[in-house]
Amino acid sequence: MLSGFFLIENTRDIRQHFAQEQRAAVMLKKSVQTILNGLSVAVFVIDAKQIIRFGNIAAQERFGIDAVEDDLLSVIPAKECQKAAERVLKNDETTVSLELTLQDVVPTTFRMIVTRLDAELTGKKARAIISLEDISHIREAEQMRIDFVANVSHELRSPLTSLSGFIETLQGAAKDDPIARERFLDLMLNDAQRMSRLIGDLLSLSKLQASERVAPQETVNLDTILRRVVASLEPISNTEETSIVLFVSDNLPMVVGDADELTQVFQNLIENGIKYSKRGTEVIITAEADPSHDNQLRISVRDHGEGIDPQHIPRLTERFYRIDKGRSRDMGGTGLGLAIVKHILIRHRAYLHIDSNLGLGSIFSVFLPVAETE
Repeated sequence: MLSGFFLIENTRDIRQHFAQEQRAAVMLKKSVQTILNGLSVAVFVIDAKQIIRFGNIAAQERFGIDAVEDDLLSVIPAKECQKAAERVLKNDETTVSLELTLQDVVPTTFRMIVTRLDAELTGKKARAIISLEDISHIREAEQMRIDFVANVSHELRSPLTSLSGFIETLQGAAKDDPIARERFLDLMLNDAQRMSRLIGDLLSLSKLQASERVAPQETVNLDTILRRVVASLEPISNTEETSIVLFVSDNLPMVVGDADELTQVFQNLIENGIKYSKRGTEVIITAEADPSHDNQLRISVRDHGEGIDPQHIPRLTERFYRIDKGRSRDMGGTGLGLAIVKHILIRHRAYLHIDSNLGLGSIFSVFLPVAETE
């Protein structure tokens, strides 16, 4: 009887010890999950079949709340990611690091690190942890620096050379010539203003690129925005001897957007329409529901200018791209206006379509998603 008693006590002790170990393992798992959920970097844990078994909060927010239990390739559609995970799971390498660019509304570059978990577990029990750090801002900053040096140095060289020449002339031959002095000072002011506009547009573009991954949350009334823009551009329209005609559909739905940024979009497009239209013609703005797409508005700006050769259209939203450089500069353009429009529309999950024929003018159409109604 005594040996039976000790056997029962020993069994009870084993069960209690086993239960304590289980509780400790559960607590450790919860602690690890809490730590991973506190990270701003997306983290996944996958099994030997590359099925996601865990995703922290950052991963769920970036790749979808339902990512857990999905195949890795369906969540991160990149063969290089799948191959890196395979090398680690087969124990060919302990850790693999690479850069990965995923095509989304805005292309996003990640620094991905795949590391093997539990080195002693092999075969079907193998696991790996994957971290994905968004480094798009780093790569974009590098590219912006390269573009800035290449483009801005070129764009600033011409007005700075002119300014230097005017100053030398005013210090020498035209020093006591009031007529020449007045003319050169006007030219210097124009060059200084152009450089100021260029720097202002570069700052706007930089700000937009930094925030374009975050879509606006406010709802705005396009009718109000368009009427304000048209009113503000009437002096330019009068100077260019063109008319602005605005057609807005009744009961136009609200859109999700930033009022200031959308004002900048339409001010740019309508002002371009005015400047490039022939004198005595109309710039026609139409705002209506898009007949080819539900829950989308189409705002078109039609000018009656010389039109655009189709070969130039795909490049019009590139920074500093100009069809006629001399004419653009004469009109005060910086070559950044349509690039700014493009990045604002990317942030609004919208897009720009350009339709043009030589001799028949151009139509710049903005397509904006309608705000959801409750």
